[in-house]
Amino acid sequence: MAGRLMAAEPMLPAQFAAWEPFAADWCLATEHERRARRMHSTQGELERFYKAVKPRLDEAIQYLNGFALHDLPAPETNLLNLTLSLVEISVAVELFFNPWPLDAWPWQEFSVAY
Repeated sequence: MAGRLMAAEPMLPAQFAAWEPFAADWCLATEHERRARRMHSTQGELERFYKAVKPRLDEAIQYLNGFALHDLPAPETNLLNLTLSLVEISVAVELFFNPWPLDAWPWQEFSVAY
């Protein structure tokens, strides 16, 4: 219909639609991207994401267990990346109470070697 904006395609499987407001920010493919997002977030943003996703984390894991890891459809890949983001931020919410511990090595100097 002319003049109307079309709704964006959902990023996540339908049963996790409640998490769509977090999807664009937290469906990140690499550890580096997830860490950088954590570091550039406020503690309040991290806590809102954590409180929304953590209660259903086991459900998301059980859902993803129904798929082959290397053959995930796009919504399931996004769901996996979102849950990995939850893992990345959980220490900030549960332990540090800050996006990064204040007396730690500068986060920008960390790198992951494979």
